[in-house]
Amino acid sequence: MTDWKTRQMIKAAGWPLSPDTLAPGTDFNAAQGNGLVPLHWAVQGGKPGLLDYMLAQGADVNATPPGGHGLLAWALASKNYQSVMLLIDQLKATGAPPPDEALQKRLTQAFAGSHTNAKNRLQQTLRDWQRISKGG
Repeated sequence: MTDWKTRQMIKAAGWPLSPDTLAPGTDFNAAQGNGLVPLHWAVQGGKPGLLDYMLAQGADVNATPPGGHGLLAWALASKNYQSVMLLIDQLKATGAPPPDEALQKRLTQAFAGSHTNAKNRLQQTLRDWQRISKGG
């Protein structure tokens, strides 16, 4: 059972099922009754509040969604900067390898017209991720 505040956040995100289907302890990588996979739905839809909640509850960001595309590519397609950054930060924290050069270029291009601080944060985060993955 989710608390009132969490239920409201889930409803505001537009989750089409009962908020109780996203209660703490839920496997957010498992399909729900109608086939929706909560983590995939939140990432593809650019739902940063819901994504943040799922990450705090231990959602597995390293699982590869159907079709072989990673969650980061799905987040990029949503064009939601907050979702992209939440996912990058979580992937970095789990020790996942940084995205390949093509995806990094797409990320940089997608947010090139964003506020300077957002654009700079993304670029710095990607550089940090590369450095961390090389052990430096």
